[in-house]
Amino acid sequence: MGDRPNSSFLRQISATVLALASLWSLGGCASLDRQELTWQALHAVDVAQTLNAASDPCYKEDAWLTSRLIGSQPNDAEVLAWGVGTAVLHAWISSALEERGAPVWVQRVWDLGTLGHTTYAVVSNHSEGVRPFGSNREVDGCLRS
Repeated sequence: MGDRPNSSFLRQISATVLALASLWSLGGCASLDRQELTWQALHAVDVAQTLNAASDPCYKEDAWLTSRLIGSQPNDAEVLAWGVGTAVLHAWISSALEERGAPVWVQRVWDLGTLGHTTYAVVSNHSEGVRPFGSNREVDGCLRS
């Protein structure tokens, strides 16, 4: 148990590096606009929070879609697959909207909607005690083994 925060930190750093590597494979950061980079950064924090919560028996994934995709107590591989898959899908949709000439208002609704949703998830996770790195807040009535 003494090495758990260290391995948790390394696991979350790995998730962030993997997410960034998947983005670079789509054409590099230079091709991503500010809204996409902001969303990807927020998503990396959300993935790190999800990894930390998944390894903590006192927390369960309760986001409607995410829990259906990876379960309420996912393992690291499921969280990383979800995180990278979502990052790639988001970048692809953002790029497709721009390349196919979607109206600016559609692109802005996509940007603001996904930024708002992901920001809400990160803030909500934090207020519930889930930290992206380090130890989560203690939960009344839950004993960690």
